[in-house]
Amino acid sequence: MAPPIKVLSLNMWGIPVMSRKIRERTNHLVAHLLDSDYTVVGLQEVFASWHAKLIQEKVQSIFGHSHWFRSGISGSPGLLVLSRYPIIEIAFSPFPLNGYPQRITHGDWWAGKGVGLCRIDHPLTTLDVYITHIHANYTHVGYDMYTGHRISQMRGMGQFVTQSPPQNAILALGDFNCMEDEVATEIFLQTSGLSDSYREVHPDAINDRGYTNDVAECLWKSDKSADTSKRIDYIFYNKSKLTCTNSVVTLGKIPGENYSYSDHMGVVSTFQINETGDLAVPRRSPLVKSTVEEALLCVEMSLSQALLDVKHKVVLWFIIMLLWCGVVGAGVMQVVSGATALVIGSGIAATASAVFWYLVIFTRMEIHKLRQVKSEFEILAKYSR
Repeated sequence: MAPPIKVLSLNMWGIPVMSRKIRERTNHLVAHLLDSDYTVVGLQEVFASWHAKLIQEKVQSIFGHSHWFRSGISGSPGLLVLSRYPIIEIAFSPFPLNGYPQRITHGDWWAGKGVGLCRIDHPLTTLDVYITHIHANYTHVGYDMYTGHRISQMRGMGQFVTQSPPQNAILALGDFNCMEDEVATEIFLQTSGLSDSYREVHPDAINDRGYTNDVAECLWKSDKSADTSKRIDYIFYNKSKLTCTNSVVTLGKIPGENYSYSDHMGVVSTFQINETGDLAVPRRSPLVKSTVEEALLCVEMSLSQALLDVKHKVVLWFIIMLLWCGVVGAGVMQVVSGATALVIGSGIAATASAVFWYLVIFTRMEIHKLRQVKSEFEILAKYSR
């Protein structure tokens, strides 16, 4: 029997300034990796270049091939892939819809999130490893302002995955920020034709939740009194080329320490290569109509919210313009000193410019992209079963 492919996916919680004990936790993870038999490791939230370089250099003796993806204003979407075998091709597909620049504390827009691909020259097959970190849900209560964005991202990632040649083994892993029963997850699975490795091994979703975030083992859990556990980290694969033999949620508390590796649990899945896989079997089937209609409704809600946001910003812009006219008309600039007048004028002009940029450029782009996604789902709803 061919040796297995063993894969780890872990959100490292490496947000500069905000995350705690990054170096200490990274050193413990490195020690774990050096003593592991993983074939491929996919890490998320490795945002800083020094962090990526630290990991790459320390594990190079085992994982001699790696790639840290770059994108966005901040420099990276935080995606790092480590491999025992040569990475012979890379690609990155940025998400067209990816949050808002003014939501600085959310950070997703600034990171330039998307889907990374590392094509690995495994001795027995070509292994396509897709890695992502889908836009976060900051409310986790029903519909949130980023639901349409996540649906668009999951649909786009599913389409990107289907570009892999049918003879390749495929893994899609990362922090998907979507529960397994959410419409965005269903859209991805139906679009890509991939399967959930953990759920294949543990089919009882009621008694085996497989939670990976905000669980007791993650000692960084923000609210220990509330049950906010959720399953949002996955390793997906194509059954035509791979068979999942085991999948576990792991890497909680660090042995000998009073803290955990991350605020997420890791997911480890083991696969056997189907050397006689039937390539004639289609990898995916048409999307389910009810799923498409639910996704379409969510996108329409996001579009309505974006249009409403434009109206609010237009009102704000006119208020600023009236304020400017009032300041000038009242002769304030002639009364105050030159320096004060410069500060007042510059402040009003800068605010007006920022609002205008947001209205004319960013919001119009978001609306056009949401309308495009809406059109795509309208066509899918028309012809899906």
